[in-house]
Amino acid sequence: LFPYTRPKTKEGFFGKHEFAYDEYYDCYICPGAHILTYSTTNRSGYKEYKSCGEHCAECQCLSKCTESKDHVKLITRHVWEEYMEVVEDIRHTIGNRQIYQLRKETIERIFGTAKEQHGFRYTQYVGKARMEMKAGLTFACMNLKKLAKILEKRGWNTVRFLLILKKIKRKEVLKEKWCWA
Repeated sequence: LFPYTRPKTKEGFFGKHEFAYDEYYDCYICPGAHILTYSTTNRSGYKEYKSCGEHCAECQCLSKCTESKDHVKLITRHVWEEYMEVVEDIRHTIGNRQIYQLRKETIERIFGTAKEQHGFRYTQYVGKARMEMKAGLTFACMNLKKLAKILEKRGWNTVRFLLILKKIKRKEVLKEKWCWA
């Protein structure tokens, strides 16, 4: 499930949802019945659709559409927007609203714990590789802690399970050639 972000349109202006997208011609149609044609794809992966400034200057909807000096309306659409629309439709189905509510109890809680208790508000190491190593080890420890709590809840002997896990890991390390030197 993706987190939902509200559209960031100024108050009193047309939102992106009020412009109709035509898949066949790959263009947008504005509420004033003008066409916004494909212009370019930027480096962030967004397709840019622009209107003709001459047509928009004469439109009665101009005050609700854009404030640009050349009267050109720009709409961006991600290259994977059709997939994100499918995900958005799935989010509104009957069973998935309850699943989406569980997101804050599972996924966001883990990142909150990492920020509050394990110092992930700021980076402590220089370099991407070192921070990836720290993040990997930290989240591995958090997963082991969670596993120990689950095993304890089910009545298993946690210490015995971790000793078995340690023996399995030792055998795997001996198979790896990079550890021999």
